Amino acid sequence: SNVRISASPPDHAIAVRVARACADRSVRMQSVAEDEKAGSYGTCSVVIVYCGVGCLLVATYVWGVATLLEKHGTAMQLWGRIGDPANEELLHTYYVSIIAATIGFFPSLGYALAIAPRLPKRTVNLICGSFLGFYVTELFWMPMCVAYIEKPSATIYWAIRLQLAASGSFGLVWAWAKIFAVPARIAEEVSPCLRVSGLLGTLAFALHCAIMDATIWPPFFR
Repeated sequence: SNVRISASPPDHAIAVRVARACADRSVRMQSVAEDEKAGSYGTCSVVIVYCGVGCLLVATYVWGVATLLEKHGTAMQLWGRIGDPANEELLHTYYVSIIAATIGFFPSLGYALAIAPRLPKRTVNLICGSFLGFYVTELFWMPMCVAYIEKPSATIYWAIRLQLAASGSFGLVWAWAKIFAVPARIAEEVSPCLRVSGLLGTLAFALHCAIMDATIWPPFFR
């Protein structure tokens, strides 16, 4: 004969309580995951750092070039000996690197805007904090260069080198964070075209600052 086994009322009550507890835990975990998302904080952080502070940096470049043009009729002094005819090949390499970094900034910005709302706040802080560090240290570059051109001194020169080393380091941390600190599931939610171009643009920008600006340029400026 067939034997039917059914849960006794106490067992059934326990099963119901366990199921409810699991459901409640799942809801709480989902709520915590949603709370961790940066949301509008992430978007605002990217806009303020990438665009707001970035505009301040560009303003220092404009001021420096305008100042040198007014006083000397040219701003080629900023190239140092890289501008010499004997270093024409290096100058052209520099041009290519600058263009790649400049163009690369825009898909890098687009990628940051796409992932920032979905990232945990701590990841947004890492990305935007390191890029803010790059911008803040880089704000001193042009004023120090103009001061050095007007009155060369070892103190200013080594201050420029330290500043470029700091900026380059912040740039590398920023690139590392964009490439390795972003969860794969969030990165994969972005279109492959924007994701790849954004990461390549980030690399182009960071490597230019760390290699061309912080390493190759300084000895030629002295």
